[in-house]
Amino acid sequence: MIGLEKAGQLAKSLFFGNDDKSASAILLSDEEGRKAIQEAFTSEVLLDLKTKFQKRQAEKSLLELTWRLEINFYNGNQFTTIDAALNDITEIPVLADWEERNVFNEIAPNVEARFAILSKRKNNLKNRPASSSSEDRTSAKIGNKILASTKRNLGMSDLQQEANLISGLTGSAVWKTGWSSTKGKVIGIKKMKITEEESFKLSIYQYENELLGMEPDVVYQKIYEGDVLTTLRSPFEIYPENLSLPCRQNRRVMHSVLLSPDEIFDTWGIVEKGSDYDTYKVMNSDDRNYGSGVSGRMYGKTYGITKIHNVVRVYEEYELPTPRYPQGRLIIGSDNYLYHYGPLPDAMGENGEYVLPFDVQQSLKTDGFFGKSVIERMIPLQLNYNAIKNRIQDYINRVTIGVLEAEENTLVDEDYYREEGIAPGEILLYQRGAKAPRFMEMPPLPPELSAEADRLLNAMDRLSGVSQLSKQSMVPTNVTSGVAIAGLAEQDDTRIGLEAENIKNCLASVGKKWLILYRNNVAYPRMVKDIGKNDEFEISQFIGNDLTSFDVFVESEPEASDTLSQRRQKVIELLNSGLFNDTTTGNITNEGRIKVFEMLELGDWESFTEADDDQQRKAGRENNSMIVGEPARIRDFDDDVIHISMHNNFRLKAEYEEALLKNPEIDQIFEQHVNEHLMSLQTKSAAEQKMQMQNIPAEQGNNQMVFTEPTQ
Repeated sequence: MIGLEKAGQLAKSLFFGNDDKSASAILLSDEEGRKAIQEAFTSEVLLDLKTKFQKRQAEKSLLELTWRLEINFYNGNQFTTIDAALNDITEIPVLADWEERNVFNEIAPNVEARFAILSKRKNNLKNRPASSSSEDRTSAKIGNKILASTKRNLGMSDLQQEANLISGLTGSAVWKTGWSSTKGKVIGIKKMKITEEESFKLSIYQYENELLGMEPDVVYQKIYEGDVLTTLRSPFEIYPENLSLPCRQNRRVMHSVLLSPDEIFDTWGIVEKGSDYDTYKVMNSDDRNYGSGVSGRMYGKTYGITKIHNVVRVYEEYELPTPRYPQGRLIIGSDNYLYHYGPLPDAMGENGEYVLPFDVQQSLKTDGFFGKSVIERMIPLQLNYNAIKNRIQDYINRVTIGVLEAEENTLVDEDYYREEGIAPGEILLYQRGAKAPRFMEMPPLPPELSAEADRLLNAMDRLSGVSQLSKQSMVPTNVTSGVAIAGLAEQDDTRIGLEAENIKNCLASVGKKWLILYRNNVAYPRMVKDIGKNDEFEISQFIGNDLTSFDVFVESEPEASDTLSQRRQKVIELLNSGLFNDTTTGNITNEGRIKVFEMLELGDWESFTEADDDQQRKAGRENNSMIVGEPARIRDFDDDVIHISMHNNFRLKAEYEEALLKNPEIDQIFEQHVNEHLMSLQTKSAAEQKMQMQNIPAEQGNNQMVFTEPTQ
């Protein structure tokens, strides 16, 4: 049997790719030898993980210091700076006890104005069909439902707001996408025995088993069907191999994440004992103290450091394929245990390629892994602005409190006046025969100070990409034209458009991964729920092979600068131009009315169209039934005109023509159904005419029937 030292050498050679296959085969054939090499291999892997983490952490330290400084300035803690010698954020020392040291935070309102503009954008993910064939068009429809359902299930709208906050403060927010075996429906429960050693590490609620009448040495692990999981990660958690390369060009990226012992056990079945760690996360801003002065950050959401209890630091190293590892590698472990060692779990590239599970949302795009924040540009201006405002405040203090001018040794109790000052109405005692003390005359405040403060404010507005209109909801004093005001709003939207485009590209990449993951992992039929046209609730069934196109894009939306009143004005202009009117009658149609009320966003006022809307929904359901060969029965309460219009419009679509190629009998089903509506319409019209004839009064005279006009 080969010794433990030799086992360690073999483990190292195996891990780093130059293995002695003959010796390893002999060792692995022996049970004790196999255990020895497994322990040695695990030790080498964990040591390599921690070494890489420490190396990349040191390389990223300056970036993290910059992010921390940007977060400080946003939160109002602006008398701080980076100390390169200490590799830390330190406080700027006080020069004199009397100097004003207030914070006049102009960074926060500028950055929050950017958030407000970005929050108006509706980033709806859409799947573009691979071709014009019916199969690809059907696949794209299923893809659209999956994208909408997944976005809703993951709470992407809320996550997007947090991503905008994180990327706005640090320059980057990282989306991580993968297939989670602990998501989706529970399909079973696995019963597991625990060892005596593991029982000391379990959370205390595990010991409730005995009180609940359950076996005390047993834990239960749920088995899930699995589902897509996209999480928002802080840039502080991500450690790429090369910071100067974008994400797509990095070969290895490590994710250092804090997980609870329960999450670790549910995922890997390993019992760990948690500790306390400090980390950055989104939190309520009113939970923090921002120092003196006007900080501009008092309520809402901010990003700051907080302590998390009972967690374990987990290292996840993602490595793209190499000749040595053709399927790449995913190594997951902690300081004490190796949780997983194997190939990358999913090929999330469009053509079966392995790609990293990360997508970086950059605020200001760079050619590196992480982006930049506008706060980094604004910090020098903010420092100058604070200095000028505080010097102005110092001048005001001197003018209002005054500076006493007195000859040496003329005051009776000079130390008292130095400590306490001169209170209003207090008697000032000075030496007999000495010159009476007097307050020094102050020169006027130099106008250059106020002018420089205004210049700095304008410069910060320009750097942040927002105007006074967006930041303060106030029109500049020299702007009175409505066209000019609209132009300012459009300029704000244009200047922030680059960041919006970065967000679109990032979300499109995330959506593409969703579809590929469903294609790779859904082998059995799965239900997807969606709200279709006319607010119709739809349930569809799919399997992974139903998805053929992975071209995901963000649907274009109205300009973010459009307010509700501006959109309503546009609708009124379109209405006056007659674009909603029927080309035959010249009057507005019911469909036009419904669309107008939707665009006006008048809420309950549109309920008067509810009856017609229900008729359209029913006709739509009939179309869905007949397109698959199932005849639909007309009812007495059907509005035949609406139904005939809906059925005929459906027969004009390419989808109908493609269905005819597969099943020509569909045309006969639709034709018969429409004819039944026509007969019903004729019957109802004849009955209505007969009823009207009976209700018209008649007069007899000269053997002639004279019809009179009905009374109004």
